[in-house]
Amino acid sequence: MLLATGAARAENRFAFVVGNDAYRNVTQLQKAVNDSRAVGRSLQQLGFRVTQGENLAWRDFVEKFSIFENSIQPGDTAFLFYSGHGVEIDGANYLIPVDAPRVAPEQQSLLKDVSISTDNLIQRLKARGTRTQIIVLDACRENPFRQAGGRSVGGARGLAGASLPGGVFMIYSAGVGEVALDRLSDSDANPNSVFTRSFLPLLENPDNSLIAVAKQTRAAVKSLAGSIGQTQSPAYYDEIDGEIFLAKGSTSSSLPPPVVLPPPTTDTQAAIRSDLPPSPTPASPDRDFIFPDSDRIRLTRDMLAGLSAAQLRIARNEIFARRGRYFRDPVLAQYFSRFNWYRPYAWDVPLNAVEQANVALIGSFER
Repeated sequence: MLLATGAARAENRFAFVVGNDAYRNVTQLQKAVNDSRAVGRSLQQLGFRVTQGENLAWRDFVEKFSIFENSIQPGDTAFLFYSGHGVEIDGANYLIPVDAPRVAPEQQSLLKDVSISTDNLIQRLKARGTRTQIIVLDACRENPFRQAGGRSVGGARGLAGASLPGGVFMIYSAGVGEVALDRLSDSDANPNSVFTRSFLPLLENPDNSLIAVAKQTRAAVKSLAGSIGQTQSPAYYDEIDGEIFLAKGSTSSSLPPPVVLPPPTTDTQAAIRSDLPPSPTPASPDRDFIFPDSDRIRLTRDMLAGLSAAQLRIARNEIFARRGRYFRDPVLAQYFSRFNWYRPYAWDVPLNAVEQANVALIGSFER
């Protein structure tokens, strides 16, 4: 982790990542498990040792968290991500395991006993001596225990605001009293929730501090929610001194080290030089890309028609380059290294649904 002073520490990074979709007694969700998998992959690339859990019952959650907790030593960094149902009771937040019973309004105490207190998780990690905790809760959906007539266990919607000890940074996927959107519509093909699809690319950007991630995620989510007439404004609470850049200088034991590639030969360069776009000028940033919006807009066959094989190859790989992928091919490595936006950090980078579709379409033209 790199602080604003520029001093790097060698503390270990641990992450506990949970996604719960398959609820047995309340409304099931569609994208929580996908969210947890995407977050787990990203955190591994950022140098975290990830403990992953999917569709956890109460006992499974407690046992997995205990193992995770016991791996932490004083000075370590802990990252908790939870996607699933959550509820506020008496001003405190509880994460709902998949085997939680459906309870009546007068059974709040029972729900507390069979759910997971976020305050308790934070205090247990503090007791282990964590230097930094980052808590991300994509759990502010409609109260699954709400009954007809508006009666419910806990708040009707949303989670409670946070009062945190020092060294903790928390992000909620929605503001107090708001509902977090699982999807924009029934036809929304993106595998992740509105929050997670906005959050991850920003978290992976080495130029973004945690505060910048939180602010930019809020703007992105508000825009997406507003496009369908909904209100969702992620909130964050910062009790950390200085600024933290998780992606800057991160390492991962699961990824091979970057390969130092030799420069391409003159013959190799000449093979594609005539087909590539010219070097960009500062006044025309879009010239960095064959398709500047291929991370947000689906390409069409008409848009690809007329491109050479070399241009198609660049168009496909610029999608990966934008995400920070290393290239073993020296021609590609040299080509993208011309651009200020290209900052590689991993061999395997996550793509959103639009990017995946565009890669597949371009690949079909190349074949």
